[in-house]
Amino acid sequence: MAEAAADLRPAPAPPRPAPTVVPAAPAQPAAAADAPASQPAPATPPPQTNGNGGGTYIVVRDRFTLYCDRPIPALDMPNALAYEVADRKQEGRPLYALVCKPEMPARISVMRILKGLEIPAVLHMVDWGVAEWPLVDRKCVIVIYHRPMGGRVMDTMASNFKRIPDHQFARAVIKPLADGLVELALKGIAHRAIRPDNLYYMDEARTKIVLGDCVTSVPAHDQPVVLETIESGMAMPSGRGAGTYPDDMYAFGASVLMLAIGRNPMQGVPDGEIIRRKVQSGSYAALVGDERMPVTLIEALRGLLTDDPEQRWQAGNIDMWLNGKRLTPIQAKAESQAQRPIRFADQEFHSIRPLSYAMFQNWDKASAIITDGTLEIWIRRGHEINELADGIATAIKSTGAMAMMAGGKSDTDDVIVARVLMLMDPKAPVRFRDFRCFIEGFGASMAIATLRKQKLQHYSDFINRDLWRHWLLAQTGKTAADNQQYETVFRDMKNYLKDPNSGAGAERCVYELNEWLPCLSPLIDSQYVMEVKGVLPALDIVAKTANTKLWPVDRHVAAFLRARYAKGTGSQIDAMNDSRPDRATIGMLSVLAIVQWRLGPEALFGLAGWVGGLMGPVINSYQNRNRRKELEKELPKLIRKGNLAELYNYLDNPEERQRDAEGFAWAKAEYAASEKMIYDFEHGQVDRQESAIKLGRQTGAVAATLIMFVTFLIVLMGKLL
Repeated sequence: MAEAAADLRPAPAPPRPAPTVVPAAPAQPAAAADAPASQPAPATPPPQTNGNGGGTYIVVRDRFTLYCDRPIPALDMPNALAYEVADRKQEGRPLYALVCKPEMPARISVMRILKGLEIPAVLHMVDWGVAEWPLVDRKCVIVIYHRPMGGRVMDTMASNFKRIPDHQFARAVIKPLADGLVELALKGIAHRAIRPDNLYYMDEARTKIVLGDCVTSVPAHDQPVVLETIESGMAMPSGRGAGTYPDDMYAFGASVLMLAIGRNPMQGVPDGEIIRRKVQSGSYAALVGDERMPVTLIEALRGLLTDDPEQRWQAGNIDMWLNGKRLTPIQAKAESQAQRPIRFADQEFHSIRPLSYAMFQNWDKASAIITDGTLEIWIRRGHEINELADGIATAIKSTGAMAMMAGGKSDTDDVIVARVLMLMDPKAPVRFRDFRCFIEGFGASMAIATLRKQKLQHYSDFINRDLWRHWLLAQTGKTAADNQQYETVFRDMKNYLKDPNSGAGAERCVYELNEWLPCLSPLIDSQYVMEVKGVLPALDIVAKTANTKLWPVDRHVAAFLRARYAKGTGSQIDAMNDSRPDRATIGMLSVLAIVQWRLGPEALFGLAGWVGGLMGPVINSYQNRNRRKELEKELPKLIRKGNLAELYNYLDNPEERQRDAEGFAWAKAEYAASEKMIYDFEHGQVDRQESAIKLGRQTGAVAATLIMFVTFLIVLMGKLL
């Protein structure tokens, strides 16, 4: 705030932990440059009703009329519902809108890139925005697309459909979609929603296929396990992470396989069994099974469905294949096989990865073969992988030692199993009983759990038990720079979890890990506030209906401001956590005041009234009764101005505080003197003092008389002599 020092009063000196002050009357928000750059949210008019019986509609971006009573179920997404849209600038343009469900974070960062871009073989996103959606009485993210006139290629993953002829398949399906994925990759985007029921025909003749929506849910959340790589399929849908181009190519290959045979070959097979088959025999063999594949596609499918991302086909391989060049067949890397099997869960295993997945599926039984040394001996003797065996032994000892230092944690066995599974299958996600998540997907997964009001204990364990660090140490491809990046992030997360104050905790973690997550405070979550400048207007709106006995700055609002605007609100939020009610209350006011001064708006009448009603502890902190009455009298006038900065400066004026403190000190001194006098009277000390004074006066009078007489005699004798 140095740039506006002329307008600011000086900060109070320690030890008084008051919030950073705000200017009394900002002519221009000079510090607005400190605010983070953001995309302005469009103003959204309230829902309207067509007077001719046309139903309810809203207007998005002052351009697109979205008809609330005209759904298009055939174009729904798992986490977004489709509705008819009309373009006011280009009438007759075929469009539709996807209204995102509030409990699922949308990929805002990807929307900002794709808006207006026309990428071949990718559904064209025309625009997006946040608007009031009357059907749920809250604001939602709305995405507007060109409407695919030919519908979906596959209605549902359980559907059978007429397969595309072999002679058209390569040029009509594989080539355009592969090129579209390359264009996305060049823009730093992994689609992560490639599946047959998210492919569309843009024309009514059904000749042009495009990739569908990829922004209405977190990456890969809606993907069936059959379409995900082995490792991604092992993770929770919310914890799969942003993924990479090779992940898209795998899903593309699995989708091509289904389009080639006209159905999902794994329909009805449980997810766990699908992964087990892939682990046991490889993805291509598991998906093809006994199906008769078109001979012309076998080579491409083997290349796309290889489980090694380094060998997986890319667009260049597809181009060479389309031009008739035969490529070296992909050879799956043979996994180490032990001559003598290990028996676990009534099964025998010769290789490590299938055993690790079986141990995950039978979690409670896994601890026994780890802690009794059976697993270590089998790996050391059967596979002669001493490094892995040593790592398992170290994991057991170090986890046990840490548990002893922490007083013997009850989940020690679970941590041991989790660490051993990381060593046995480093490519798999972190698995901690039912919690399965990649580090890259941790933030999105935590956001979804928070939105759905689920327990966050597993997420805290992931951070506090250093499961992320153990996973990183198990990776061979991670560089020191990669590890340091995560070290910094998760060290901060651990500190936030240890801090019980507002502005920290799990709330702070979820905002730090998700750049575009809106504020999830129950007070304003319906307003879908993604930017700091939207917090105060949202609170001003809800002031009419909110419980005004509660603070407008709850834990979520404080954490959102601290994560998004730490430089502007850090010291104020610290003051808000003061243990003294009056200092905490004035700190809360300063949080809101500094945001209004820097980011606007100029007046917040509803919020000012809400906050003004909470200032009792601040007013009562003044010792002078006349000053308190004066504050109570002036407070309504300040509230009516709607300026929180002016309200703050009036209530916490340093000069008035100083005068009040000095006056109180004099009053205490006078009171103490009065108390002493009363005490003296009560204990007879006043009578003895009066007697002493009387005796002193009498003695003085006698002494004065004697002196006068002696003086007279001396003078008389002097004259006579």
